[in-house]
Amino acid sequence: MVMKKTMIGIVLLTAVAAAGLSAAQEVKAPKISAREVKHDFGKVVQGTQVSHVFEITNSGNDTLIIEQVQTS
Repeated sequence: MVMKKTMIGIVLLTAVAAAGLSAAQEVKAPKISAREVKHDFGKVVQGTQVSHVFEITNSGNDTLIIEQVQTS
């Protein structure tokens, strides 16, 4: 019975230690966030110049690199 309790104690201690280590190892990664992801200009007369600004935020914990931006 003492051996069984010892084994259960070791297993629980190992599980708690492993959970603590995985929580402490935060993954560094960028995370792109935007308030809006598309914009509709509605009806626009041909030849009229229109523009819109999208606010992009890096809410992650590493450098966010934005490359090859394309319009539709």
